[in-house]
Amino acid sequence: MNEFLKTPKTKIVLGILCGILVVLIAFGLGIAVGYRRAIFSSQFGEHYYHNLYGDPFGRPMMGVANREPLTMHGVIGSVIDIASSTILVKDPLGNEQSVVVVSSTSIREMDNNILLNDVKIGDGVTVIGNPNENGQVEARFIRVFVASSSIPQNQ
Repeated sequence: MNEFLKTPKTKIVLGILCGILVVLIAFGLGIAVGYRRAIFSSQFGEHYYHNLYGDPFGRPMMGVANREPLTMHGVIGSVIDIASSTILVKDPLGNEQSVVVVSSTSIREMDNNILLNDVKIGDGVTVIGNPNENGQVEARFIRVFVASSSIPQNQ
């Protein structure tokens, strides 16, 4: 048996089989990761409006006095104040939410990456992020719409 494993033909065949096995494992992992990403994207897309805007029929989800509760993972509305690393956003229902902009925050307007300095008071924004211990949203992504966009204006 030891002599059989030392022959050049056996080494070549075993090398090819190991290579094929590695390729199959890599493709299998790629399929598994792609499947999980597709499921996540599908579920995120299905719940996008609900998570960011609330109930599409205008009913409060858990709020009182016909006001929806603030969502801590994002906010949509108009910029009402800008500081060095925070912006204050007022949603269409009048709720105000402080948004912390960190160095890793991606800020986009149309197809362009922009800086926080390019955001103006009155611009509409959609912010996606994570809550922090101060009750603010730590932004991971901010989409900016110029003041004339179709985001509902505050009342």
